[in-house]
Amino acid sequence: MKCNELVKPTSYDDLIEIIKESNKENKKIHVLGLGKHHVRESEFDICVSTELLNSILESSISDLYVTVQSGVTTKELQAYLSEKNLFFPSSYDGTIGGLLSTNFPSPFSIWFPYPKDLILGAKIITGDGKLIKSGSKTTKFSSGYKIWKTLAGTLGTLGVYVELNLKVLPKPEKIVSLKVDRPEEVLYENPWGIVSTLGSSGVTHYAIFAGFSTYIERISKNRESVEGVIHTELECERVFGIVVSRGAEVQVLEKLSSGVAFYGSGYIRTCDERALSLRDKGYTVIIERGCRENEDCLGYSYTSLQILKNSLDPNHVLCSGIAFDC
Repeated sequence: MKCNELVKPTSYDDLIEIIKESNKENKKIHVLGLGKHHVRESEFDICVSTELLNSILESSISDLYVTVQSGVTTKELQAYLSEKNLFFPSSYDGTIGGLLSTNFPSPFSIWFPYPKDLILGAKIITGDGKLIKSGSKTTKFSSGYKIWKTLAGTLGTLGVYVELNLKVLPKPEKIVSLKVDRPEEVLYENPWGIVSTLGSSGVTHYAIFAGFSTYIERISKNRESVEGVIHTELECERVFGIVVSRGAEVQVLEKLSSGVAFYGSGYIRTCDERALSLRDKGYTVIIERGCRENEDCLGYSYTSLQILKNSLDPNHVLCSGIAFDC
C-alpha cells in the first residue's frame, strides 16, 4: 500500500475537514487503523489513520456496554474491561474500527458469529463529511434502520467509524478450547464457539467454553484442552473467505488443503488458491488479503453496495482498494 500523504486526525472535526477538502480536490482517501489488514496493494492520495482517536469514553457494568473511539485496539479494550470484570468476545489483533470494518468471523462463532453482532450503535462520518449518530447504547432503545451494522464489513468505503457502542459480557473466570470428535456432539453443552482447523493431519475440531472455573474443570475432564482461544489467524500472502450454508462449514473445508472453519457462522478462511474455483460452483469467495490488480476481490454482485456508496459517498472519495469504489 502506498500513501502519498498520511494524516492522523485527533478529533472528529479534523476528519470531517479532511474529507470535505478531499471532495473539493477530488482526492481519494483510504482509512486505516494499524494498517494490518489490507485487501490489495493500492496507491492512495491520502491515508487517514484513526490511531489517535483512541479514547475509551464510557462503560456500564449494569447495562453491559462500552463506548470507544475507533482507534482503540482490542488489546487496550480487553485490559480496560478486565479491571471492571467485563469481557469483549473477540480475538482480533487490530483496532476496534478495523474489527468492524473487516467484520472477520469470530472464534466465538455460536454466540457472536461476527463483530457486527456486538454493535449497539455508532457515530459515523460519511464520504461527504457528515457526522451521523445511529443506534443506541443498549438494545432497549435500538430501533430503525441500522446503518451502523450496514457499514460492518465494507472496509470503510461507505463511511468511517469514529465512535462505537459495543456489547460486553461479564468476564468469565476461565476460557478453554477443548478438542472434540465432532462439532454436533458438544452443542448441547452450549459452547461459545466451535472452530475447525485443517492441516496436514486432517481436520481438528475445538469447542470453546467460558465460565466459572469449576464448570470448565468439569467439562474438560478426559478431553485434550488448550487454555484460552486457539490461534486462528492465517499466516499467508493471500487469504480467501468462503461463504457457505451455516452448518456446512466442515463439509466445504474438507475440499481444501488447509483452512479454518467457524461453525455456525457460515464462513471459512483458507490460504488454498483452489478456493477461487468454488465460485464456479455457486459459492461466494472473497479475497480478503492479497487481491491482485484486475481480480474480482468480492466475488459477488454488489449492486446494493453501489447504491449505498452513491448515497453515503457520492463523489467516491472513500477508497478501500476493491474494484468498484475508487
